[in-house]
Amino acid sequence: MIEEKIIESNGCKYIREFMEDLPDNVMFNKVTTGCGMTSLVLRNDLKYVLAVPFVSLIKNKEQWCKEEGIELCSVYSGGADEKAFKEFGGKKIIVTYDSLEKVTKWLEEMGDLKEWKLCIDEAHKMVDSAAFRPNAIDSILNNYNKYKSFVFGTATPINDKYQLPSLKHIPKVKIQWDRLEQVNVNYCDYGEKINDVAAVLALGFINGERIGNAHIFINSVRSIGDIIRKMLKGGFISHCDIRIVCADNSRNQNLIETKTSKEYYISPVGSEVKKVNFYTSTAFEGCDIYDEEGKTFIVTDGNKDCTKIDIVTVLPQIIGRIRNSRYNNTVDLIYTKNKYLCDISEEDFTEQVLKNISIAENDVKIYNSLNSDESNIREALIKYDSPFFIVDGDQLLVNENAWYNEMNNFTTMNNTYYVSKDGTKSTIVDGVKSYNGIEYDYNGIEKVQIKGLNKFRLGKTPSFKDLCLDCIEVLVGEACLLRSAEIVNIKSNHPIIYKAYGVLGGEKMKALKYRKKEIENAMLIVSNDSSNSSKIVRILNLRIGKWYSVSSIKFKLKAIYNDIDLSRTAKATDLKKWFNLKEMSKRIEGKLMTGYVVVGEKVQFD
Repeated sequence: MIEEKIIESNGCKYIREFMEDLPDNVMFNKVTTGCGMTSLVLRNDLKYVLAVPFVSLIKNKEQWCKEEGIELCSVYSGGADEKAFKEFGGKKIIVTYDSLEKVTKWLEEMGDLKEWKLCIDEAHKMVDSAAFRPNAIDSILNNYNKYKSFVFGTATPINDKYQLPSLKHIPKVKIQWDRLEQVNVNYCDYGEKINDVAAVLALGFINGERIGNAHIFINSVRSIGDIIRKMLKGGFISHCDIRIVCADNSRNQNLIETKTSKEYYISPVGSEVKKVNFYTSTAFEGCDIYDEEGKTFIVTDGNKDCTKIDIVTVLPQIIGRIRNSRYNNTVDLIYTKNKYLCDISEEDFTEQVLKNISIAENDVKIYNSLNSDESNIREALIKYDSPFFIVDGDQLLVNENAWYNEMNNFTTMNNTYYVSKDGTKSTIVDGVKSYNGIEYDYNGIEKVQIKGLNKFRLGKTPSFKDLCLDCIEVLVGEACLLRSAEIVNIKSNHPIIYKAYGVLGGEKMKALKYRKKEIENAMLIVSNDSSNSSKIVRILNLRIGKWYSVSSIKFKLKAIYNDIDLSRTAKATDLKKWFNLKEMSKRIEGKLMTGYVVVGEKVQFD
């Protein structure tokens, strides 16, 4: 193991306050996000090539450089071409991992490659990208040591044991910060319906029941579309309230439109903040988000095998992504168990990974042995979404780097989270966990229940009882701005409950077992807007053409007379005052019963 060198921050908050440049030829652990590493690279007077994993990060830095008056050349698909690059006279180049080989070639042709320093930003992405973007990682591994010097920078260092073999020899440097704040992680484990939960939380910000703006990090465009669609069903949102930040391509845009409508579209990370903001992995690292009222939510569904990179492995990157939020050190984690966040030991997980690699090796052998008549099997294998495969044209290869990614994700998860291993509790438990110099304080929070008001907000039909219970809880709460917003929504969407609480009170509604018809009758009884005859007819609620026994009529009338304080003996013949009746007898369980068939209703006036 290579010994790690420590650089003291001397009470400073930003790297530029105690360093003029990043150290040469090292793995640089900056420990925390937002400390200004890339700002230093782009601001100083040295010639720098800055390699980043995502185009969105380039666009974010382009905007920043424009505001700072820094001349920048951007190279990616759609960025500067060879001619524009070679005409560029500035000192700062930013490039995607994939395009670094091209930039290196151009600088070699220009004869000044050794004048440039290379900074590989978000260097922890090297390992997980090696599992899914091997060509991009080869671009870095084949070129980084051709420059005057290099530095791999990250706030999430790779476990030495699972670092890519070709990078293990590089010396390590770490900043020792003096004033790192504790991170508060409010977590809740959901077994299912996690998108319903996310939708309810988002709606709370839109309808004013939650203060601030929601910034939801979720690594699935499909899930984002599902969440918005659930919100739309309730009819309580406008596209003006929603912002979606993900890879800007036609596939993602079509998926969003299919799930929602053409009013919902992909926005750049630097676009105007909305009440609800969704981000996929394109914005997890390196991007700067500014919102003083921003609240961070991480949503990760371990049941979705299609999600290649589980975002709970990059928790340290997401926390603090909103640079100026007053809630910057608090995050709400909504999750279901996944293959990394589970109750098994590292040894057992290692065995699982090795087994998967063995399966992949066997599948590749099968693929290579198939002939042209079995093209359907070849096509199925090459389309199989697995980190253990590399697809290169029509070739299928075993991805040996997947081992490092899987194992690093597992160890990162278990180092970052306060995890129970006894199998008797949810995988994350309360407690303080220290990782890479930062303390994470985990606190379990109450589950969001998808019933009552929450179910109604998603366009579903809740039970009237659940609605009553939720509404009453709001109506009896302490006065505050948020409660006022909730009361307005209840008054608008559930007027009968709002009125019943005002007229009858919560205890009476409880005594009536929150039954809608009985509550309506109770309100009618105390109403001054209807005559006694009108109240009697409405509470009786007799159906035209139906037969009623004399005994049942007397029983109902007696109860109604008592409720409306009418001093009258209940008789079945009283019905004739309000209804046209036809006398008829029926044999019920062998006994002849007298009664009436309701023919029609008479108009009555007091």
